[in-house]
Amino acid sequence: MNNNEEKLIESIILYLRKNDLDTDTHIYTIDRWIERGEEYLVDSKFVITSEGGLHFMLNYGDPEEFYDLVESFGYFIEMGHSWSYGFYCDEVILEQKEDCHKTYSDKLKDKRWKEKREKVRDKANHKCQDCGSLNKLEVHHCYYKYGLEPWQYPLDSLRCLCSTCHKKRGSIEMEIRARMADLKTEHLSTISEFLYGGMSSYPPQKVAKLIKNLNVNKEELLKELNKS
Repeated sequence: MNNNEEKLIESIILYLRKNDLDTDTHIYTIDRWIERGEEYLVDSKFVITSEGGLHFMLNYGDPEEFYDLVESFGYFIEMGHSWSYGFYCDEVILEQKEDCHKTYSDKLKDKRWKEKREKVRDKANHKCQDCGSLNKLEVHHCYYKYGLEPWQYPLDSLRCLCSTCHKKRGSIEMEIRARMADLKTEHLSTISEFLYGGMSSYPPQKVAKLIKNLNVNKEELLKELNKS
């Protein structure tokens, strides 16, 4: 398994997790897949099986964003059964060798980033997704992962923002990451579960309002903490 393949699999796992599509989903190296004695997809690079959310999306839903993510790494998908999906290298795309000495600014001029940027703007109807402005629209990466190119992010991790909201959001996200340094991994996991559960079950605006309006009596809180 090469480095590009590993990065793609990591990105797929994150995408599925974020969109609650990871239930009953398994990833197989091609060696493990062949060991199963399967008839199809034995010439692929790796295989994903699913009888959960991913299966429903690829068979009955709108998989365009998922396909876009896979294609951004130079791969494409073929279906074996309705529940098994082989991932193959697109040799034409992979021939576009990346210059490791390119600056980030140079990469933002790359055709692949420009195409993805336009997809994000189209999806947002060319409006700032925070304030609705039509002016000075930019595309914001909501997270960064070392080793990924600007265009190797799922569309739902990119946000169309005006320059003012872009600057403001970047500052807030940096503050959140700074505060994470004070938390144990288990605490971050709890917060993640809360966000995933809340955002998937209730409108984000209501979840945000609930958190904002939580009033905690510090003295009572300390009493409860001292009991433990």
